[in-house]
Amino acid sequence: GQKVACDLLVLWGARGVVQRLFDPLALWQAQCAGRVHGHAMPAGHFIPEELPQQTADELLRFFGA
Repeated sequence: GQKVACDLLVLWGARGVVQRLFDPLALWQAQCAGRVHGHAMPAGHFIPEELPQQTADELLRFFGA
């Protein structure tokens, strides 16, 4: 019954199975007591390998850098 207590950034590939079969934000919000936000990235399964700069930018924004 415990939930993740911090805010969470969720990124998934727009061309991947997660996009086709799930609602990632809703799934993670059910497991998280903090704020959950994110979006699909224009990639497949390996987002950091396909979009390294965009992934870094998203992480920097999330961590407030």
